[in-house]
Amino acid sequence: MTSPSSPVADHRDAMVHRGFLYRDEGEVVDICVPFLREGLEADDAVAVVAATSNIAALRDALGQDAKAVQFEEALNWYQHPVKTIAAYDSFVKAEKPRRVRVIAEPVWQGRTPLEVVEWARYESIVNAAFAHSGARAICCYDRRLLHPEILAYARQTHPEIIDGHGPERSDAYTDPGPFSATCDRRPLPPAPRTAESMPVDSARLDEVRAFVAERASRHGMGHDALRNMVAAVSEVSTTAIRHGGAPARLSTWVHDGDLVCEISGPGHWYPDALWGFTPPADAEPGFGLWGVRMLCDVVQMQADADGTLIRLRTGI
Repeated sequence: MTSPSSPVADHRDAMVHRGFLYRDEGEVVDICVPFLREGLEADDAVAVVAATSNIAALRDALGQDAKAVQFEEALNWYQHPVKTIAAYDSFVKAEKPRRVRVIAEPVWQGRTPLEVVEWARYESIVNAAFAHSGARAICCYDRRLLHPEILAYARQTHPEIIDGHGPERSDAYTDPGPFSATCDRRPLPPAPRTAESMPVDSARLDEVRAFVAERASRHGMGHDALRNMVAAVSEVSTTAIRHGGAPARLSTWVHDGDLVCEISGPGHWYPDALWGFTPPADAEPGFGLWGVRMLCDVVQMQADADGTLIRLRTGI
């Protein structure tokens, strides 16, 4: 293995984001320990968010240096893509003016196909959210366990790849905007015939909130999740009315243990594929789609000649 110094971007304010396709814990130690020690020598804020086995291997290899590194279990950290972006954003801001250096290992096992797409999108969005943070990150992917599709996503979402040698430029890398747009172009199954629906306009927002609350309660959704879904539907409905126009429509149904709320209407009322994925500027009013994504488990968006559709999902 060669040293993991970057051949691509090493400006202090530019993020360096590498995907590391490893074969065993020994390879993790060989690549990650020099990277971590380099950060400690530079007085970076150094953290490891990884699988238990890799945390143990890195602690042991670092010896006394491990005391200066923050360690977090990946399962505790990677529970919700947008909340994870928010957590890293808080970490980066709290450590300023120090630079952040992280070994990260997103959790892929046990995810549904929809969740896999959203976590791949997360890995891509990181490049936009932290582009000028100066952060250094190596994201670990276990070749022994992960499906080839996930390893392919690693190459698409990381500008640099470490795979037996490197890091090297990833020829498959796709910028966050086009990658996220590709995620949104995946066809959504139509609403079932059993879906319940109502029209949405500015005079009926109270009815919209009551409609969602009643159905969420009927299906056994807990109080906090119910409150969050009502707030999210209200925000999206307001956006649909303000930027799309009437008649918009709200439909609700249950699918695979989730309450699904879909708001659809004429016009294109979201600006781009990154909308709501990057932390808003401090001066931005309201919570917008960033807040909606924080409140729901999954947010799906599609726009075509017939208009715009935003589908919200939260487990019951």
